[in-house]
Amino acid sequence: MNRWCRLAILTDEVSQELDDVIRFARDFQLDGIELRSLAGKAFKDLTIADIRTIAGKCRDNGLAISGCATPVFKCDISDPAVIADHVDLFRRSLDAAKTADCTTVRVFTFLRRGHPTANSDLERAASHFLALLNAAKGSGICVGVENEASCLVGTGAETKEFLRHLPDTPQLGVVWDPCNVVYLDGANDPVHDDYPLIANRVRHVHLKDASRVGGKAAQRCVELGTGDIDFPAQLAALKSAGYRDWITLETHWRSIPLDDETQHLPAGYAFSAHAEPASRICMGHLQRWIAAA
Repeated sequence: MNRWCRLAILTDEVSQELDDVIRFARDFQLDGIELRSLAGKAFKDLTIADIRTIAGKCRDNGLAISGCATPVFKCDISDPAVIADHVDLFRRSLDAAKTADCTTVRVFTFLRRGHPTANSDLERAASHFLALLNAAKGSGICVGVENEASCLVGTGAETKEFLRHLPDTPQLGVVWDPCNVVYLDGANDPVHDDYPLIANRVRHVHLKDASRVGGKAAQRCVELGTGDIDFPAQLAALKSAGYRDWITLETHWRSIPLDDETQHLPAGYAFSAHAEPASRICMGHLQRWIAAA
């Protein structure tokens, strides 16, 4: 399909079965799928043999692997041993990405210690990214930093300050999720206030929806278009900025709600229960907005 961007869905927002995910992608004429969990395994637990099989089936169906959704640096910034383990996980994730012909590995920025995050913590977090950039050097793979409410970098302002301490290189970019901003207390609008701060560094996009109540952090996701995120404005801003890369649906909403623990731990069969019907509704909305942008 001729679009101004490339469109994908996270695997476990459809099913834990690859054939189901591929069928969904073909039904909606998607360009690819993003790996987070499959067959009951989180991405970090998929073997190279697993990745090779997944990539082969995707190629056979005209689909790319749009991203590798790792949990790298979703950990305590004060634990050197755990940080070392996460750097090792990143190196293994690079091997998986190469096997999948994927050019973005998603990572995080350590667990949040306060809101807003202190600039000193953002500088400290950035210092650990040099190890990731060195590991990825020459690979053609982008280290994709997701803004995440539970981590030090959640808002547009925090993302901008974090990036200020690192080189401006195509090897490092933002995985922008406007909804993650509303999972923090505040009155800032993620599309109109936060996105412009980092628009030139966005290399990958995740989309879901939620609502704050009285300026308090959102608690759970809702159907796309029924929460706080101005999707037509976000997509128009991306298009006008010349963005032509991946937009990935990260539904997170279910018509039969997930329990609180499961919705915040996206992996495995429990998370994927009742996922496909909700993702079909949301993908329909998203495709109409993309076409109208």
